[in-house]
Amino acid sequence: MQSFERIQRLSPNTRGEDYVVGDIHGHFGLLESALSRLGFDPERDRLLSVGDLIDRGPESPRAADFLIQPWFFAIRGNHEQMMLDAVGGERHDPGARALWYHNGGAWFEHIADAQAGALLAPIGRLPYALAVELADGRQIGLVHADVPFASWPATMAALVDADERDAVLDHAVWSRERAGALQARLDGHRARMEIGVTGVDRVFFGHTPMPAAVAHANTRWLDTGVFLPRGRLSIAAAGDDTLWSFAADDNEPDIVHDWRVVD
Repeated sequence: MQSFERIQRLSPNTRGEDYVVGDIHGHFGLLESALSRLGFDPERDRLLSVGDLIDRGPESPRAADFLIQPWFFAIRGNHEQMMLDAVGGERHDPGARALWYHNGGAWFEHIADAQAGALLAPIGRLPYALAVELADGRQIGLVHADVPFASWPATMAALVDADERDAVLDHAVWSRERAGALQARLDGHRARMEIGVTGVDRVFFGHTPMPAAVAHANTRWLDTGVFLPRGRLSIAAAGDDTLWSFAADDNEPDIVHDWRVVD
């Protein structure tokens, strides 16, 4: 894999707004409803995804429809990596298909070969990180699970230089180290590490379901467990702390706008 595939860099969107969405997990109908309610304009706006487009929800094959849209930019999550390990021919890990199916990938058994190909090709090209410049010059980043270093520039350099089986790549899509430290703070305990990331204005993560969208230092955590009972799909404005968290369950409050701020 070439370095340009590891990190996708986006220049400022001078025409509209950039939004960041948490883990979608096959809930594309809910996403479409959310974007409509936001007034999302595909001619001007961009949607940035922290990964985990597939599995555990009812519409995983629809990821292919979004991945071809010029306004949709996604990074790979651990569920995309499990798919590639199982059927994409990247690593040929023993037991990879069983692991993926155990974690929600069994839907793949029920789609046509053409659908499978339409998914595998763009998922195989997903980067490990997005580096986005905002119109005011600020820099934001997206990584699915965690950054291996407390410095954003050091993380970007490590992703570029890593070989195919480097632990740096696994850390980006699998680690819960930083999320675990954040959870400790949520529980009122002292965190075992600094959670903030230097050298960047804001970093968005998914991967670890949080009880609400969480803001701490310059990190933002947007996986609010859309596939779980009482789960939500969270979308944030990239340039400020505007938040919309949409209920997946009709019995839940409709939209929540408040981050859970952790000092």
